[in-house]
Amino acid sequence: MSQGIFYVEFTASTGEYGDGIVVAKDGSANGGDAHYSYRGKVPAHSGEFQSQFTISKWRSGNTNVIGIDNYVVEANGAVNYEEGKLQLEGVVVGHPQLKMTIIGQKIADTE
Repeated sequence: MSQGIFYVEFTASTGEYGDGIVVAKDGSANGGDAHYSYRGKVPAHSGEFQSQFTISKWRSGNTNVIGIDNYVVEANGAVNYEEGKLQLEGVVVGHPQLKMTIIGQKIADTE
């Protein structure tokens, strides 16, 4: 199955960390947490991939793990829909010193 709802945990080179939910379906990855939304593309089938993910602040009250409210992450990673695993490593576009690692575990299928 090439889709699912993933619980994601992320860490940044700043030493900060966070978590959220991402829904992967039909080649898109959309999700968020209490203060930020995440949007990007994922492959339709398991395997390695490159993609950009847009992180946007939608509600005040929390600091982002990298200290920027709205940014794009250029990421490399792999998804395995059959095993329910997602892993990405990336850098913030325009700020190559700011790096992120994202680990995801599938928690449910999508409809």
